[in-house]
Amino acid sequence: MSSSPRRITPKTWLLVIAALVVAAAAVLWLTSRAGKVHETDARIEGEMINLASRLDGWVMARPVTEGDAIHKGELLAQIDDRNTKLELSDITAQIGAGELTVSQLQAQKALTDSQNSAALDEARANLQAAQASLDTSQHQLTLAKSTFKRTDELLKKGLSNHQQWDDHHTQLLQAEDQHQQAQANLGAAQAKLARAQATLGQTAVLNQQIQVQQQQIQALKAQAAQTQQSINDLSLRSPVDGVVDKTLIEKGDYAQAGQWLMLVHDPAQIWIEANVKETKIGQVKLGQSVDISVDAYPDAHFTGTVTRIGNSATNQFALLPSPNPSGNFTKITQRVPVRIRFDQTDPRLKPGLMVEVDIHVGS
Repeated sequence: MSSSPRRITPKTWLLVIAALVVAAAAVLWLTSRAGKVHETDARIEGEMINLASRLDGWVMARPVTEGDAIHKGELLAQIDDRNTKLELSDITAQIGAGELTVSQLQAQKALTDSQNSAALDEARANLQAAQASLDTSQHQLTLAKSTFKRTDELLKKGLSNHQQWDDHHTQLLQAEDQHQQAQANLGAAQAKLARAQATLGQTAVLNQQIQVQQQQIQALKAQAAQTQQSINDLSLRSPVDGVVDKTLIEKGDYAQAGQWLMLVHDPAQIWIEANVKETKIGQVKLGQSVDISVDAYPDAHFTGTVTRIGNSATNQFALLPSPNPSGNFTKITQRVPVRIRFDQTDPRLKPGLMVEVDIHVGS
C-alpha cells in the first residue's frame, strides 16, 4: 500500500514567507549599514548665549518674549537709566563750562601777549633814545668843559674878559644839567624795560591756568565716557541675529549685576554632537558625509559633514569620576564626541533635539 505525498499546509507557507521577508529585511538592513557608522547617541547643539545684566536696576522694558526672532543690536531689555543720563548731562555741562573758560583764558592770553609785546617794543625804543641822548649830552659836556677850561686859562693870562668866562661857565653848567637829565632818563627807560619784561610772566601764568583747565576737561570727558558706557550697559542688546530661547525676568523686576536675563542662540550656528563608540571611531575621518535623521521630523532627511573628532572620550569630562577601589572591573565601551556640520539651514533644527546619524566611512 503506497503512501501519498505530505501536503504543505497554509500555515507552513505563511511561516516560510515570513522567514523570507525577515531574511530579506535583514539583508537590506545589513546592506544599508555597510560602509556606515550608525549612531543614535547624538543631539543638536548650539551656541547658547546667556545674557546678563552688567549693572543693578529696575527693568523698565522687555520688548521681546520667548520664540521671537531678533536681530543683532536689537533692544532686548531696558534697565532704568534716568539717573545715569542726568549724571551725563551734568558732566557734559561741566565740560562746556570748562571749554568756555579755556577760550576766555586763551583770548586773555592773546590780548596780554599783544599788549606786552607793544610795551616791550616801546620800552626798548625809549631805552635806545635815552642812550643816544646820554651819548649826545656826554659829548656836549666834554666840549663845554674843554671850552670853559681854555677860557679860564686865557682869562688868567689877561687874554679874555669876564663876560666870555661867564658865558662859557654857564654853558658848562647847562651841559652838566643836561647830562644828568640824560642819565636819569636812561635809568627810567631801563626801569620801564624791566617792567615790560616782567609782564611776560603773565603769559606763563595764563598758560598754566589753561593747562589746568584742559586737564580738568580731559578728566570730565573720561568720566563722561564711563557714564555713557554705563548707559549702554543698561540697555541689553542682542549680540547676534537669532532667537530668544528663554526669558528669565519680567518688566518691573529688579535686576542685579551678573544676573541672567534671557537666553538666545543663533540658528545659523548649530551642529550635531554625536558620541561614537571607541570601537568605531577609527573609521571616522574629517570631511566624511553624514545622513541625518531628526527624531522630531521622521519624514525629513538632512545631510552633514564631519568637521571635528574629539581628542578625549566623554568619560573624561564626568563631574564625578568613578574610581575602582574594590578591584572589580567591568569593561564599558567608551564614546568619543564627533562634531557634524549641517549642509543646509532649516528653522526646524533647534538645539537639544535628538538625532540619528549614518557616517559614510566607506567614502
